Amino acid sequence: MRRLETYYSVFPWHVNHFGSLHGGIYMSWIIDAGGLLMSALSKGNYLLASVDYIYLIRPARIGDLVRIEATATAAWNSSAEIKVKACIKKGDKEELGALSLMTYVAVDEHNRPRRLVTDISHNEEADKRREARLERKIKDSQDPSDLLDGMSFGKYYVRTIYPEHGFSNGILYAGKMYQMLDEALAIVAKLYTKGNVFTAGAGYADFMTPVRIGDILEIQGAIEYTGTTSLDVGAKVFAINHFTGEKRLVTRTVFSFVAIDEKGNPRPIPKLTPATEKEKRIFEEREKERKSRIALSKELQKIETCE
Repeated sequence: MRRLETYYSVFPWHVNHFGSLHGGIYMSWIIDAGGLLMSALSKGNYLLASVDYIYLIRPARIGDLVRIEATATAAWNSSAEIKVKACIKKGDKEELGALSLMTYVAVDEHNRPRRLVTDISHNEEADKRREARLERKIKDSQDPSDLLDGMSFGKYYVRTIYPEHGFSNGILYAGKMYQMLDEALAIVAKLYTKGNVFTAGAGYADFMTPVRIGDILEIQGAIEYTGTTSLDVGAKVFAINHFTGEKRLVTRTVFSFVAIDEKGNPRPIPKLTPATEKEKRIFEEREKERKSRIALSKELQKIETCE
C-alpha cells in the first residue's frame, strides 16, 4: 500500500471559539493519516521521526467533511517519507485545505528502529531531503539550552503525559504533542498580540528522543519574529523525568500565526524589537526561513490540487 485516504467530519468540539477547525486538531488528523499509512507499510509500530512542514492553507468549519490523503514518496531501511494532503469538501467540490511532508520510522517492541520491508524506492531528491533532516537534527541536538533565556516575550507550558496521550508502546503520540504545541504557542501569540490568532502552519521538527508516558512535558514558547499581521512563535520541547530530574531535548520547531479581529480579518500587531544578540540572531534566521516557507507553500499550491 502506497496511498491511503481517511475522512473526518468537523463537529462542534473540533472548532475554536470563532468557528474554525482547531489548528492542533487539524495537524493531529494530518499526522494520524500519515501514521495509518506507515502502520500499513511497516506492519507494526512506528514513530514520527520528522516534520518538514505543515501548511494550513484553508480552515474547515463545523459540518465540513475533510478528506485526508497520505502517499508514500520514498522509503529507506527503516523509515518512510509520507506526503499528506487535506481536502475540504464543499458540496460537489473540494478545496485544498492543508499540505504536509513527514518521515516515520518503523520500531520494534523496544522502540528501536526495525527493518522496513517495502518495494518503495527513493530518488536523488528524496535522499537530499533525508540528508537535510539529518543535518538539522545534529545541529539542533547540539543546543539543549532553554529557549526563553534572552528572549523578550515567552511562556512555559508544563503537563504530565498520561496513558490517554500515548501509544500502547508507552510513547506520547505525535498528534497529541502537536495539539499541545498548538495550544501552548497560540497562548503565547494571543498574549503578545492581545487578541485572537489562527494557526497558519508549522515549520520543521526533528525528534531526538521520545516522550514516555509518565514524563513531564515542558514546552517553552517565545516570539521569534513579527510581521504586519503575522508572527512566528518558536518552541523547544523537553521531556523531564521527575524521579531523576533528567531533562531531555525532544525537538524544536516554529509555528506561524495570523492575528485576527472579531470579524476574522487580519489585524496589525506590535513589532518585536530584538533586545539581545540571541534574539537578533533568531529573528534574522526566522526572517530568512519565513521567505523560504512562503515560497514553498505557493509552489506546492500550484502543484497540489483536490480535483
